[in-house]
Amino acid sequence: MNPKISVIVPLFKTERFVEKCVRSVMEQSFTDIEILCIDDCSPDNSALIVRRLATEDRRIKLIHHMENRGLGGARNTGILHAKAPYIASVDSDDYIAPTMLEALYAGTQDGHFDVVVSGYERVDETGKVLSKHMQSVRSLDPIPDDQDPYKIANPAFWNKLWRTSLYIENEIFFPDHIYYQDAATTPRIFAYAKNVNVIGGVYYKYLVRSDSVTNKTSDKHKLDKYRELDFVKDFFIQRGLYGKYHDAFSRRVFETYKNHFATIVDGKRALDEGSLRYLRYLLLMRESYLHLDDAIRGMTIEELTRAFEDGGADIRRLALEKKTVAIDGVPPRIVRPWSRTPDVSVLTLHSGENEFAQSKQSLENQNYKRWTHKVFSGLGNVESHQALYNEIMDNSGRYHIFLKLDADMVFADETVLEEIVKRFNSDPELDHFVVACDDWMTGKQIIGVHAFSNRVSWNISAEGLFVDPSPKRPGKRVIVERTDRAYFYHSPDPSPFQAFHFGAHRALKLCQRNRPYEEKRADAMNAQWDVFFNVWNRFMETGDERLGLALVACHLVVSGDLGEGVHDYKDPQLLDAFKQHEHSTAAEMMSLLEPFWKTRSSRQTYFAQAVGPDGLRKMEEDRVLRKKGKAKRSDGSRKTEGGMAKKARFSESDERIRSRVKFRIYRAALSPFIDTTLKLKLQEKPTVFFLDAKHPALRFGRWLHRNDLPLDLQGR
Repeated sequence: MNPKISVIVPLFKTERFVEKCVRSVMEQSFTDIEILCIDDCSPDNSALIVRRLATEDRRIKLIHHMENRGLGGARNTGILHAKAPYIASVDSDDYIAPTMLEALYAGTQDGHFDVVVSGYERVDETGKVLSKHMQSVRSLDPIPDDQDPYKIANPAFWNKLWRTSLYIENEIFFPDHIYYQDAATTPRIFAYAKNVNVIGGVYYKYLVRSDSVTNKTSDKHKLDKYRELDFVKDFFIQRGLYGKYHDAFSRRVFETYKNHFATIVDGKRALDEGSLRYLRYLLLMRESYLHLDDAIRGMTIEELTRAFEDGGADIRRLALEKKTVAIDGVPPRIVRPWSRTPDVSVLTLHSGENEFAQSKQSLENQNYKRWTHKVFSGLGNVESHQALYNEIMDNSGRYHIFLKLDADMVFADETVLEEIVKRFNSDPELDHFVVACDDWMTGKQIIGVHAFSNRVSWNISAEGLFVDPSPKRPGKRVIVERTDRAYFYHSPDPSPFQAFHFGAHRALKLCQRNRPYEEKRADAMNAQWDVFFNVWNRFMETGDERLGLALVACHLVVSGDLGEGVHDYKDPQLLDAFKQHEHSTAAEMMSLLEPFWKTRSSRQTYFAQAVGPDGLRKMEEDRVLRKKGKAKRSDGSRKTEGGMAKKARFSESDERIRSRVKFRIYRAALSPFIDTTLKLKLQEKPTVFFLDAKHPALRFGRWLHRNDLPLDLQGR
């Protein structure tokens, strides 16, 4: 059986102390342990002493490094070799009280706590106690979300019991060959630990030696202060935690230099010129790190080059321009250099969709595996979206990317999540990525899937209709309305009730009946009308009763028989209406719907009924504003009204042509005989394609689609 605690003892130049250290572990009252002694190429007899002790105690394992890796590297070797669920560590010049491991293991409370902390005392080589620390008793269960990771306990690795998986599963290890490696590692672990138990007592004996690294003033000590901070800061940035811990980290920068400064001053009776110069360097380093590092991290290679070449470059002004310095109320800007493997939170809104199991399976099949999944079920439309947005903002420090899905969204293949991650990794300014999905109801690509960086935020409101507001973001949004490949399939196999709800929900967005005039959205009216027009065309082509049910639900909303609450799946009025129509045949539904959808004039009348007089007025107002906005070309000249109208007619014609089955048949038949350029033109601009047709086969296509062209173009 595996031991319950793995005790790590790094060995390097401590032959005077190592036997006392290892024997203090061997003589513990808690015996279910292994003792991992890591020989880091020690040039003295430390390893020989441990080998002799191993003949007395089979729990001792001596592991040799082939090259020196420093104290941090030796600890990493111990962590990777540990077989126990918990690890402890004793530096080979220190020693521990006989009951320390027993007290620490009891403090886990049968494995509940991730970290258990004991008190310690500083002693000299004679055993005289110089000071005692961490004797109070307390616990954080769970660790509060806003807890400063530097304030939980001292950063030392050695007076604690750690859950081994905190290091292994989160890929957190000590840096090699630097001083202050504990301070570079412990806060990273506390960022992931769920809870901590401080048991007090004085168990660990920390030996204070005259050659302690904290009393040194070498150049390596100066640089390693930078490196210590950078290890933590890089980690927080890469894991999406920097926004959460920005203030705590800034305090740490200030305090760590202040404490190092004080230690050097207190440790010297008289400061020589070299020490004074060193202290000046420390102060310069602290101030530059606090105020300029974020700005410099955000510089491009061109900006860095200019800064080095131009001796007069004002880096502090650059910091202000990049908004990385908190001066005069300007908040720090979180620069977003990510690791290549960011953490993704997939958030699914579930209301009983038929494709939910298929959606979950398609997520499980993704090649990219660094994700977690949370489902929001049993909530109303407004409540579920509010919960989702709060989830994103509450966990902005834990995840890099958030992917919002409805339960009827199915990944098209196993590479989709990987490609979305690549989008964010390749563009540090990207905060909101929107991609179209292939929609079964319309037979078209529609906007449906949103991915956010951890920098976005929302002002949560009780908006009941348009529940997907654009977030506030420091960077940019990219919308992909047309894709060459499928990313997601939307509602590929809806239930009849799901289709009915689809029609009712979108009809509410079409009508916007109870919204104040100034809040009506003309773009949404147009978009939803296009959706229903495409559903109508598919219903005529396929006769699928689910499409008919969507159109019936739309009609019930337009006619006023269904109210504003039907955007929720559990709305009683929606359920009753569905029961009345769920057994209708396609022919019966066609008979009901044809008077409104069959002809162009009937559709125009129906649209006017749906949006109402205020809606028509709002759309005309919006059209005029858009026309004014687009009238000026980039060179200041104006487009003609005729050109604008012609473009609008072409766009409308393109949409009608592409919706026809005969167009898809014609395109497939013609495909082997035309080049890539013509294929693209046929798909993207079919009106122009047919009007420009020269070959008889192409002119035949124009004749097929004559009725789809604008009236003034049909005779050309």
